[in-house]
Amino acid sequence: MESQVLQAVKELLYEVREMRAEMESFKQEMRAEMESFKQEMRAEMESFKQEIREEIKELHVRIGKLEAKVDKLHDKFELHAQKQWQTEADVYRLKKLIGIE
Repeated sequence: MESQVLQAVKELLYEVREMRAEMESFKQEMRAEMESFKQEMRAEMESFKQEIREEIKELHVRIGKLEAKVDKLHDKFELHAQKQWQTEADVYRLKKLIGIE
């Protein structure tokens, strides 16, 4: 009877060791999967960051072009205002010269 109990205990210990080994193997697989997932997420995040950087660079270029156009329009507006002022001054002088004003 003792030998049967001892044999049953040995079998249980063997099964427990096998279960521990399986659990350790499972833990290793899970760690590997998690590490792989982390690496994929990091790669995706880096890709996303790079896309954002490129978009920001493109926006800066477009903003620079818009600023240049606004500056040109501003210069043209000022030139037009100067010409208009000069024309009004010339008209006033001519009117005074011929005696209308």
